[in-house]
Order: sequence, then C-alpha cells, then structure tokens
Amino acid sequence: MLVLIAGITGGLGQRLAKVALSRGLSVRGLGRNPSKLPSSLSNQLESFITSTSYYDIPALSVAMQGVDAVINASAPHPLLDLDGHLLLLRAAERAGIRIFIASSWSRDWTNINFGDFEHYNNHIAFEHQVATSSFIKPVYILTGLFADLLYTVYGPGKFVVKEGEGPRMEYWGDGNRDKYPWTTQENAAAWTIDILMHGTGVQAGEGGFFKIRSGVTTIDELAAVKVTKRGSTANLVAELARLRKEKGRVNYIEYMSEEAAVVANKGLWENNEVAMLEEFEKPTSLEDWLRGDKSKLVV
Repeated sequence: MLVLIAGITGGLGQRLAKVALSRGLSVRGLGRNPSKLPSSLSNQLESFITSTSYYDIPALSVAMQGVDAVINASAPHPLLDLDGHLLLLRAAERAGIRIFIASSWSRDWTNINFGDFEHYNNHIAFEHQVATSSFIKPVYILTGLFADLLYTVYGPGKFVVKEGEGPRMEYWGDGNRDKYPWTTQENAAAWTIDILMHGTGVQAGEGGFFKIRSGVTTIDELAAVKVTKRGSTANLVAELARLRKEKGRVNYIEYMSEEAAVVANKGLWENNEVAMLEEFEKPTSLEDWLRGDKSKLVV
C-alpha cells in the first residue's frame, strides 16, 4: 500500500511516516520543504512531492498518482483546516482515491455545535461539505488534546507569569470534575496507522469516526503548576460573551480557554466510546509522559 502523507515534515507527520514504514507500508511525502526531514526518514520514502503552497494544484495532482490512501497531517491552521483540506480531498477525488484520513486529531467536536468553539468550526464545516458533495468518506480520528498542549493556551487553562513567580494556570469551573481526554503524539501516530490498516470499514473506503485517547485528566491532576480558580460557571458564560463581543471572531484564540471551559463544564469533550487499539502501542500515562525527555520532541 502506498500512503501519501501531506504535512509529513511536521511533528505528527514524521511520527506517522515512521510508524507506517515500520508496518511495511510505502510512504510518499507532500510538503513545502523536504530539508526539514532527517535523512534517516527521507531516504526511506518512496518519493517527496514539493508544493509551493496548499493551493498548488499541479503538485497535489502529481502527489496523488498511484496512491492508495491519503493522510492529511497538515498543521492546524484555519486556512489548512478548511481551504487546504478541501483542495487535498478534491485532488484525491480526481485520482479516484477512496481512503482519506482527515486532519482531525483533536477534542471530540461531534458533541458541539458550529460556533461553540471557533477553533473547530472548520472541522465541522469540512465534514458537512464533504458529506454532502463527495464520494469520499473520510476517516476522522478524535484524540482529545495532544499531551504537548496540556500546558499551553490550547489546554484547559490560561497561563499567567508574574515577575518573580513561576507560571500559574488560571481556570474556570470545577477543577476536579471537568474531564479532558488527551493523547501523546506517539500514541496518536501508532493508532492512526492501526486504524488505516485494521479499522472497521477503512480499507473498504467506508470512513467513519474513531475516538482514541492515552488518558483523561482534570485540572487538579495537572496541578504540577500553581492553579487559581477564576470564578463560577455562571461568571464564565458572561465573561465569554463579553470577550466574544470585544475581541471578535478573528481573535478567537484570545478567548479559547474560556470557550473550552464552557464545553468541558457541559461534559462535551469526553470521548466515551473509545476504540481500544493496544495490539501494537500501549497508552502512555500522564506521569510517564511528564517524566519523558521533552528536549527530543518534534513539534
């Protein structure tokens, strides 16, 4: 099987390529800068197609030739999540490819509505557009947060650093009740290739949603840093409304932690129907991930 990995030079893309090669698959890369790949990986690729941008249609067409499956591991940017995503899928359509793993390693956005969490609007829009206009039925893999993001603006809290003090996480809601599923990139890469090769209906082009996770955590369990509760859920809803009006949707990242807290308080981030894929890769515990050597991370 020849697998095209778009965004192969990124952290997840490289991990996916390594796992795919270790399972005996042939891998072709698609990206803007092949020099970002270590030679130990690039030398094993079937080929690397260089594109000038996400809308480089000729490069997309060349990349699809002879391919059996496409994995979109492009960076999570609004233009790539929707515009670039659709262009990649349309190129796969023209080539008659039926196996397409969408760029969807994220919290479970199937439980929320368009507008609840702006960062996932493009995922929801992509799924709707493809479902109503394409013969391709993508595979969507929902992982919760990547472990690398638990202590960032994308995580469950907002970090504040004051002079002379260590970082402090500020959060809304119930620090011991709200659940945040998470997955390491290593686990996500391994389980994605497992799903590609063995997931029910995937090889037949039937697509579907697969929910995976390394673990589930709460704010209290993340309290290796200092945490400060910012207010009640009622206060949070009012604060989010204020921020949306003040900042505008183009600056949604500035109120992302408040949006995430509202969804978490409703229990909508919890991916309970989890696929168990431990034949080749065991889940990493949060303790083991925190003890690991972060200096070697590829992000």
